[in-house]
Amino acid sequence: MSNKQSKNVSGNKKTNLEKTKTDKTLNPIVKNNMMERIKEKAEQDKLNQENSQDNNQVDNQVDNQIDKQESSEDIANKNTKVLVKEGSSGTSNYGQDSEDSKKKKKGIFSNLGLKLIALLAAFVLWFIVMNIEDGVVTRTVLDIPVEMLNGDTILENGYLYNVTDGETVSVIVKGPSSVVEGLEIDNFRATADLSKLSVTNSTTIKVELNNSISSSKAKKITITPINQYVSLSIEEEVEKSIPVRVITSGTVKEGFALGNPVPTPNMVTVSGPESVLSNIVEARAVVDVAGAEADIEKTVKIGCIDGYGVAIEKDNLTLSENQATINIPVYPTKEIPINVSTAGSVREGFGIRSVNYEPTSIVIAGEEEALKNIDSINITGVLVTDAAENIERNIDIMEYLPADIIIADTSYSEIAVNVVIEEVVEQEISFSKGDIDINDADNAYNYYIEEPDLVKIKVKGFADEIADVGVDDLNPRISVAALREGIYELEIGLDSSEKYTVKDGYKVKVRVSKKDE
Repeated sequence: MSNKQSKNVSGNKKTNLEKTKTDKTLNPIVKNNMMERIKEKAEQDKLNQENSQDNNQVDNQVDNQIDKQESSEDIANKNTKVLVKEGSSGTSNYGQDSEDSKKKKKGIFSNLGLKLIALLAAFVLWFIVMNIEDGVVTRTVLDIPVEMLNGDTILENGYLYNVTDGETVSVIVKGPSSVVEGLEIDNFRATADLSKLSVTNSTTIKVELNNSISSSKAKKITITPINQYVSLSIEEEVEKSIPVRVITSGTVKEGFALGNPVPTPNMVTVSGPESVLSNIVEARAVVDVAGAEADIEKTVKIGCIDGYGVAIEKDNLTLSENQATINIPVYPTKEIPINVSTAGSVREGFGIRSVNYEPTSIVIAGEEEALKNIDSINITGVLVTDAAENIERNIDIMEYLPADIIIADTSYSEIAVNVVIEEVVEQEISFSKGDIDINDADNAYNYYIEEPDLVKIKVKGFADEIADVGVDDLNPRISVAALREGIYELEIGLDSSEKYTVKDGYKVKVRVSKKDE
């Protein structure tokens, strides 16, 4: 073994001896760790002796191992010193802990007033925040139906009552926004006890939240009715007979139209307070006809209607019949034109400028055979005799239709006619005899217009329409057919127009002579 190895072994023995002296104060876990390291060192020494063939290599390995071992021992020594120090100070720490506990206890109760103030301030802040998020709000809920209680006390005495004011009530609701904002009419119950009428036949309205709102939430809500009273009129029962009117809803199939509906019964008797019956004008039955192409028969409910077309729904009304059977024929349709003409003559110096009317065609309905016999509606009854201004008339088309034909769309049962009448004026148009065409001439003769040299024609019409009429529009001409030698007076032919009329007939003198052979 080399000197270096001997030195190492000697050093190791010394180190092991020191470790043995400190084992008595070491933690068992640390002590075990150190014993394992000593065993590892002994095995390493044995290995180094067996590998003595290469001394340099062994020396290097031993040196490296020694360095590692020394580092491990240093760490172990440091840990041992720390543990020993901590163990020796355990007793003194117990006394220190008791003193710290007293200080902490004293600190908890120091400045108790300030701490209570801080706690109160925190609570106030929390309360403010909660009220901002769910603050108290006010809201108005309108038209809550009022339920009439104990109305039998009036009926048992042979009278009827009619609510003249207070059928609905509006309220002001106050409470947390989370509850108030979600309230609707259905969350309330409004009642009026008719057994507690005052001398003016009125009683108070009671409004409360119904079972749809929990009692814990309801306690936070304040309800204030705006109108607080129900007023009644107490009357004897009367009767009234009213007609049943049929109203249709929907549209029949294209190419078809509804005939006149027939309700059975066509009259009903209504019983109730006179103040209510005075507002009823008809009993109405509504029939759905959507898509119909054949005759309809339906049984529907009857309702009472006032003069404004509003349904009257009262518990104190009784109808002799609550339903009616409605029969409605369904006919094929046909569109035909409308023709309008005037009768008579307007005043002298005036003329009919135009005849305007709407609609210009109409859709009729009826049995197929009846439709084949009608192709148009001709209205000739618009009299203009001696008229000097416009004439406007509404004419009932049904008067010009056969009895077995109806109008498909009753909104066009009348035709609006407007006859425009304006003053007419005269205008003189002059042209020379050379402007007159000679027609039907014989090549064996000469034709010469002797007079007049200047022809003056008067035309009549509306000023704006005849202002531009000239000789080309009139196209003046004469016919000399079959004329032989001589002098003739021939009438000038002139073209007519819807815009003007020629006042009189005009003639020219024509000389006919035979040509020289």
